[in-house]
Amino acid sequence: MNFQELIDGLSCVNARAAVLALRHPTQLRRYISSCLKTYDELAGGGLPLRMPVTPAENITVTIPAGHSGGGMSFGELVILARTTKVLKPKTVFEMGSYNGMTTAVFVLNTESNAQILTLDLPSSEAPSNSQLTSDQELVSNRNLLSVPRALGLSRYTQLLCDSMKFDPLPYTDSIGLGLVDAAHDAVHVENDTIKMAKMMSPDGIVFWHDYGGKGALRPLALYLEALAKRCPLYRIRGTSLAWGPARELKAALG
Repeated sequence: MNFQELIDGLSCVNARAAVLALRHPTQLRRYISSCLKTYDELAGGGLPLRMPVTPAENITVTIPAGHSGGGMSFGELVILARTTKVLKPKTVFEMGSYNGMTTAVFVLNTESNAQILTLDLPSSEAPSNSQLTSDQELVSNRNLLSVPRALGLSRYTQLLCDSMKFDPLPYTDSIGLGLVDAAHDAVHVENDTIKMAKMMSPDGIVFWHDYGGKGALRPLALYLEALAKRCPLYRIRGTSLAWGPARELKAALG
């Protein structure tokens, strides 16, 4: 635990936190992070609140019934599905496949001719940044794309490559909907965002997951909040999702 994490923890000390520390100490960090994220949202801190789309009343979405983890909540999956249905992207690109829950959501809510591209590390390769902590645990525990396989879905392309080494040039200006949900250290977040911006169609939307978290997730929030001084970025109430319009993002990142 670093100094900033200690300060964050002390700011949330109360009777409930003390009880949790005694009964379920492994859950204390999660509780504190949730409290801080909710406080920032209610107090107007961080990115401004705004929804990415307003769906028509007759739009329906499809969400897999099972939930295999990976950090994306049911509500967040609904928002991704709803945005996908409204935008009707021809190509979707996600950085961070994990168990493929979001991959399945994109497949189930795009039109039959849409292309879904999902990028993750090869099974035998460790992340290129030795500072990764929680992400190393996620990589070791993943069951790559198990969700779409279990559902019998095949309309996606798995790309196996460290995002630091990934070449975005073949996909320049072609992606209608992007999701950045890979490693959370500052180096990877910046790298993944720049490459995603290069690949995006000007009319598209980019999502980031795990915005607003503290501790190991803090670098992502700090990067996005700094980037928001150069282009419009938003958070979605009650979630860990942030998003931004691709046109302005591309202009800000060159």
